[in-house]
Parts: sequence; structure tokens; C-alpha cells
Amino acid sequence: MNNSEIKKIASLKQTKYRKELRLFTVEGNKLVQELINSELNIDSITVTASWVEKNENLAEKLSHYDIITAKQMIQISNMITPPGILATAAIPEHHINSEDSEYELLLMLDGINDPGNLGTIIRTADWFGINNIITSEDTCDPWQPKVIQSSMGSIFRIKIMECDIVKFLNEVKAPVYGALMEGKDIYNTHIIRNKGVLIIGSESHGIRENIMQYINCPVNIPKGNGRMTESLNASIAAGIIMSEIFRKNR
Repeated sequence: MNNSEIKKIASLKQTKYRKELRLFTVEGNKLVQELINSELNIDSITVTASWVEKNENLAEKLSHYDIITAKQMIQISNMITPPGILATAAIPEHHINSEDSEYELLLMLDGINDPGNLGTIIRTADWFGINNIITSEDTCDPWQPKVIQSSMGSIFRIKIMECDIVKFLNEVKAPVYGALMEGKDIYNTHIIRNKGVLIIGSESHGIRENIMQYINCPVNIPKGNGRMTESLNASIAAGIIMSEIFRKNR
């Protein structure tokens, strides 16, 4: 692998170049295997000689790979201690229509900016069978390494589309649910699993004012005996709501 190819992969650490080249990186045995088993298009797989020695069985299953030096792996890796295998793949272009909300529950994320939270939400959505996620234009890049790591491969199975969510909601005719402090008790609210849009707001500001007008069914997770905590982490709140929706629709 020549220097220009190494530089190209290293550039994928930045959102700008991921969007420009339409590529993202995946590291580690488990995630690379998840990627291989997915329907995404793999661009390259790079490994070190020491990785091949330690992982002969997995290496034999790879249809192709390039062996690079440990120094080169450090250049392209997003980790302090590179695992020795890194793959690049094409960022998929998914199209989710407002009409889809009349046949399945869509998850909409408004301004989620913590990569760990976003990855956890994607992983939880995959667990509960939600197939489509719509993100606002200021939600963090779902194809950055931290999101992919925390999603544990679920991101390879779910359709994610970034868009102007106000325009999207303008066309939605199905129920729109929003996680709000002043919403109805989620445990006393029935959300149909195959219809509507569920909106989760940002960690610090919640759902924005210009989105509120589209929510016709605000929901809330009632507080227990805790006194000091003012709000829940966005990924925890999303997980609780998705779990309750799943429970009521079993």
C-alpha cells in the first residue's frame, strides 16, 4: 500500500474527508467481521503482519487484505493501541420517506451531539427492531469511529438518513411522539409500534422549540424517588421509551 493510499485512509479521521470520499473506517476483529457480514460495500482491509500471525483463522476468511507496517497502522488508526486490522467501507446512502411513518415507527434524533450516546441509541434501536433513524443536520456524524465502536456493529444494519427534520415533519401524517419533561406518562401511553415518529432531543437542550409544533403526543418518563437528578441521559431515555413501546406491542 503506497503513501497516497495511507494518507487517504488517515484523512478519514476527519468528518470533512469522510463526507467527501463517502468512506468510513472500522477497527477490531469483531467490528470488521460484523462489517463483512453486512451488505455494505467494503473498500479495503489493512492488517499488520503480527495481526496475521495471531489471527490466522480470521485472516483465511478474508477475501483480500493488504499488509502494512505497524508504523503505518498507527498513522491510520483511531485508537491509541491499534488492534492490527482496519477496514474502510462506503457510507451507504439511505432514503427514508415521510410515508414510511404510516407503516413503521421511525426514530428521529434532534441535535444528539455525543458520539457515545448516538452509538448507544443506534445499538438499542437495533435491539428493539427499529430499522430507520432520521438525524438532524447538527447531530454528530454517525460514521465517526466513536459512534461505530459504541454501536457495536448495529450501524451496519440500520438505515440512517440526515436531513432537514422540519421539512420532513411537515410531510408526516402519522402520530409524532416527543420525549418531553411535560409529556404524558410513557407507562400510561400506548405507542403503536408500526406507525409514527418518535423524537429524542439533545443531551443538553432537549427537543428544540421549532420542532415542538409537530409533536401531537408528548411523552415523559416519570421520576422515581431521586431528588437531585434533573434529567436522564439521552441514550438512556431513548432506551427506556423503546423498551416500553416494545413491551406494549408484544
